[in-house]
Amino acid sequence: MRLKVLLMRPYADSDELIPPVGLGYLATALREKHEVQILDGIKEKLTLEKFADILRKGRYDIVGIHLFTYQIKLVSEYANLIKKILPDAKIVLGGPHPSCSPENIFEFFSEIDWAFKGEAEIGFAKLADLVSGNSLSNEQLAGVPGLIWRNDGGTQVNTQVFVENLDELGQPSWDLLRPDTYPLAPHGGFFKNYPIAPIMTTRGCPYSCTYCAGHLVSGRKIRSRSVAHIIEEIKLLYDRYGIREIHIEDDNFTFNREAVKEFCRQLKVNNLKISWTCPNGIRLDTLDEELLLAMKDAGLYSVSVGIESGSDRILKAMKKNLNTAQIREKIGLIKKCGLAVSGFFILGYPSETKQEILQTIRFAVELDLDRAGFFIFKPFPGTEVTADLLKSGELNPEQNDQWAYYVLADAVYAPTGLTKKELKDLRTRALVSFYFRPKIIFRFFKGIRNFQHFKIILKRIYSWLFKAK
Repeated sequence: MRLKVLLMRPYADSDELIPPVGLGYLATALREKHEVQILDGIKEKLTLEKFADILRKGRYDIVGIHLFTYQIKLVSEYANLIKKILPDAKIVLGGPHPSCSPENIFEFFSEIDWAFKGEAEIGFAKLADLVSGNSLSNEQLAGVPGLIWRNDGGTQVNTQVFVENLDELGQPSWDLLRPDTYPLAPHGGFFKNYPIAPIMTTRGCPYSCTYCAGHLVSGRKIRSRSVAHIIEEIKLLYDRYGIREIHIEDDNFTFNREAVKEFCRQLKVNNLKISWTCPNGIRLDTLDEELLLAMKDAGLYSVSVGIESGSDRILKAMKKNLNTAQIREKIGLIKKCGLAVSGFFILGYPSETKQEILQTIRFAVELDLDRAGFFIFKPFPGTEVTADLLKSGELNPEQNDQWAYYVLADAVYAPTGLTKKELKDLRTRALVSFYFRPKIIFRFFKGIRNFQHFKIILKRIYSWLFKAK
């Protein structure tokens, strides 16, 4: 039986809006045997009433929902609504939260049927086939990679399977995502050309940053798409959808320098006159002058980098494998190569003092950055530092009522000696100290492309300064 499958991203009040590429890959894995639709709740400004109408019209057999930690309450409402309108539909959760906290997923979502830990292209396709054939024995469910399911009153988490050759996953279903229909609301806020589309080139992360749970989703080993496969996707986006800027969204694009250099060569050989950037961040310790110049020559105009702290003690505690001297050197090199650079910082890391946070703010101001993002530390499930906080008793494991606050500008935790309010005030101080300087204001407004973009930037400034709870 051919199933009707809805893959959805929940609504979020966000000033960034890019196509959900991960759902595009899932759709490709499913649609050979099943009918698939993608619903972007952010783009559609999805209310519960609107979602109810979509469910009544769609009569879906499976609804898959991508879940971040801060969306737990909303997704629970979605799940209740699905079961009310389509009681026979199967609900499947995926994304960062079930990947990082799989054992507790049914505690928060009694209405769902299953969830997935990590990459789900292989597992979701296999599960859909089992549902289609009404073959849902425990033995068969145990053979679905990454599946989180109820077994004998407990929760079982199947072993993940990581696809070694990412080309085998095919291209995302761009005909379902339609990047040309997305409004101007780019990741990172700034752009050079439009329309824009995001792409992913690698999966996995071998690094050990204590605050990050990325490896729980995609493993420790770096796996890369071939350059030919990436160029094929960019050609498709360029020719069919009129895309003129690419945003590379993976954290480890520059891990394999020879692959990056070949990518740059192929962009030029294929005469793909596009601009591109890496707004999600790339590692400073992978960059050198030769690589930066090659990327700039191929259309790169800006990079984002994770700096995190101006304190060498905190950088060491984070296992960042960087120190402030190296950071200064690399930022100087990026600027020397003629590229814009944005830096990301974390405030309120465990054991961090107010003086160290002020040190980070001064460091951000001293660096020759074009833009900076200041995020309040979150004890995300599954991370090394969260495990340490739970073990020491500094973090209360019963934080169910605080999940909605797990957005980057809000506070759910403060290190000893600081309050959550003080942390939020320090973040505001960081933003004002960094941006309210003539040099930065000039760069900021120089980067605005049109009036619509100006409105987006004003909304973002308001959000930065006033919207955190």
